[in-house]
Amino acid sequence: MEQLRQTAGQPRISVVIASVSGPSYLGSCLQSLEGQTIRAQVEVIVADRCGRTVREFVRCHYPRVKLLSCDEWGSIPELRAMAMKSAQGEIIAITEDHCIAAPHWCERILVAHQIHYGAIGGVVENAHVDNVTDWAEFLCEYHAFTTPTLAGEVKDVPGNNCSYRREFLVSCSDLLEDCLWEGFLHQRLVRNGVKLYCDPSIIVFHNMSFGIGKFLIQRYHYSRSYAAMRVRGASRLKRVAYAGFCPLLPVLVLGRIGTRVWRKRRLRWKLPQALPLLIIFSFAWAWGEFCGYLLGGGDSLRRVG
Repeated sequence: MEQLRQTAGQPRISVVIASVSGPSYLGSCLQSLEGQTIRAQVEVIVADRCGRTVREFVRCHYPRVKLLSCDEWGSIPELRAMAMKSAQGEIIAITEDHCIAAPHWCERILVAHQIHYGAIGGVVENAHVDNVTDWAEFLCEYHAFTTPTLAGEVKDVPGNNCSYRREFLVSCSDLLEDCLWEGFLHQRLVRNGVKLYCDPSIIVFHNMSFGIGKFLIQRYHYSRSYAAMRVRGASRLKRVAYAGFCPLLPVLVLGRIGTRVWRKRRLRWKLPQALPLLIIFSFAWAWGEFCGYLLGGGDSLRRVG
């Protein structure tokens, strides 16, 4: 990660996007970034694995965007690391191609970093509110990061709405090179004494509708890749011990979702409707972790999209 350095006169903030969902989703994301209140101070970097269609779309409609290409099997962490290497801003912000940033998103990120926290996250809201499936998917992934959320120090920040001061990323460059999920980066920052902070005025909208089948597949592959990273280099005994804990995961996951949503009050009414699907999604997560601990990640990391 030696390339991760800044020179004078460069943009203040670099926005990194892994392109895995195609031009329609990416277009909405880039349009929201074009409308930022401080667009002149923002560098947008797209690392793409979708191929020619996306490349032509970006070059035609968003010529100011820095476009990097990877083969079709590039993982999301790999794409992000590639984009971070070419980033020039003093602050590096991460979002996803199926997210829409609020108009003051970049401005609020820069203001928040004036308090000198190492990593700052915001909140994630649902842009698909018309059916129960979309709500279940949203609550499964982002129940901890919806409003209402108080500003202050937190244990984790959302991977699709987070930003880092450059010097802290440099200190964790080995994790970026290893293409680990952002949760492991956040754990390292905390162990190094870096504080994570939540600013609820930093908002993105989750703009993806997977469908039940595709979401189940995504939960399985994400959890399997996560579990494999968690026990990388561990003994066989430790892997078996972690796998033995997996039958309890559906209950723990459902309990965590229900408790957090209930405390926030705003989305309580969605819980009874979404519960059947949340149960299914929780079992998919547990099965993925079980396979990851015992069998390794396989090609799951590259199949998350």
